[in-house]
Amino acid sequence: MTQSTTGVGAAPGRKASRSLGLKILLVGLIVVVLAIPLAFVNMLAWERANRANEALVEVGAAYGGPQVVRGPFLTIPYRVTEIVEINRGDETIEETRIRTETVVFSAAELDYQVDQTVELLQRAIYDIPVYEADIAMRGRFSRFDVAQFMPAGAEILWDEAELVMAVSDLRGIDTDVGFTILGQDQVPVFEPGTPFDVTNNDIRFTRSIPSWRGVRAPVTGVTEDSEFDFEARFTLSGAAYLQLVASGRETTATIRSNWPHPGFDGQYLPDDREISSEGFTASWSVPYLARGVPASWQEGRYSIRTADTAQFTVNLATPTDGYRRVSRALKYAIFFIGFLMLMYFLLETTSKKRIHAAQYILIGLAQIVFYLLLLALSEHSSINQAFAIAAGATITLTSLYSIAVFGGFGRGALTFLVLSLVYIMQYVLLLLEDYALLIGAGLSFTALAITMYVTRRIDWYDTMNNPVSADIPAVAPPAQPKG
Repeated sequence: MTQSTTGVGAAPGRKASRSLGLKILLVGLIVVVLAIPLAFVNMLAWERANRANEALVEVGAAYGGPQVVRGPFLTIPYRVTEIVEINRGDETIEETRIRTETVVFSAAELDYQVDQTVELLQRAIYDIPVYEADIAMRGRFSRFDVAQFMPAGAEILWDEAELVMAVSDLRGIDTDVGFTILGQDQVPVFEPGTPFDVTNNDIRFTRSIPSWRGVRAPVTGVTEDSEFDFEARFTLSGAAYLQLVASGRETTATIRSNWPHPGFDGQYLPDDREISSEGFTASWSVPYLARGVPASWQEGRYSIRTADTAQFTVNLATPTDGYRRVSRALKYAIFFIGFLMLMYFLLETTSKKRIHAAQYILIGLAQIVFYLLLLALSEHSSINQAFAIAAGATITLTSLYSIAVFGGFGRGALTFLVLSLVYIMQYVLLLLEDYALLIGAGLSFTALAITMYVTRRIDWYDTMNNPVSADIPAVAPPAQPKG
């Protein structure tokens, strides 16, 4: 009588019946599932960034918010009298209409000298940089050729000429504008409000439509051939950034500040800059053609606010403002998690130990917690320190777990080495945003090449009998009776 061989001795075969092909598909599915908690971390980063911006708006608004400085400009109106024929049934009558147009002149030369003092205010865990800037201007107006814009018969209103200056929020002006026309006795006295004012009520700090709040002062004695030099000085408070508009035909500027972490933005970068732990000094020079704005124009055909396009900006970046870089790291997170899952799969294929799906999930969750740690630590320290602490903790945890899983220090040391290289590459991606795609593509190719090399002799249709049978001794079938 023949005994069945599918009893106790078949158990190892059933346990080993899963192929490597199915295992790598399972690992890929785990990576896709891990994208769900990763999305929650991404949402949390977005929420924390919004909360930080709300704190910036609330505190900064009391100081005037982000300030944009424009001017001075000189405006000269002219009056046009027209006779218009109007048909009223069988009758045609003539009606006299009077309209007033304005011509805006930029200064022929303009020089800004800004001394900025920055201090940090704290709202909850957030540091809000606010500043007080002493702004001095020197420049020259020359020739006011209004006639080139006028139709025949128009009348120039020389006695209604006005100086116009503007900032984003007049509440930030700490001292009245002191304006001196050199060589003349008249002292222009400014009043708030101009015909060009625009208020942006958006609660966020945005540069797309900045507020334009002006002051104006009458100027007497202006004629077509007038030329005069001027000096102006006032103190302006604000937050987040300070922006100067190249309001002169030829504009130069120098900004000195005690802030050691400036960010330069806008249409023009500084020609010279010096940055130290004590602060920075930066200077700009914008020639007429580079400004891209005409020296004078008729308001309506061209807007005085369009001159805002010719600007340069100093951002008060904070070392603890790491939300932008954390968000960049999260964009590539699923790639790195997939890379690490693939690494563990390759370690499994070259080891006698089998890794359960639950262990893959724990390893993946450890990498997701890294991004959570990075986000939390970046709110209290620089992004460099936050990355070093979060990466060090994650690498150590995962390496120790690998020692336990594979039962030896060799695999743990290899895990430590590979993880260190992976996190170094993530850090490089944070620093080199412009090369992030190139680096990511190179890493993808390298990971694929290593995988193809290590698994080049694997029969993906075969089972994992050999590695499993090495761990679980086969039970010999019962001996057949003789006779």
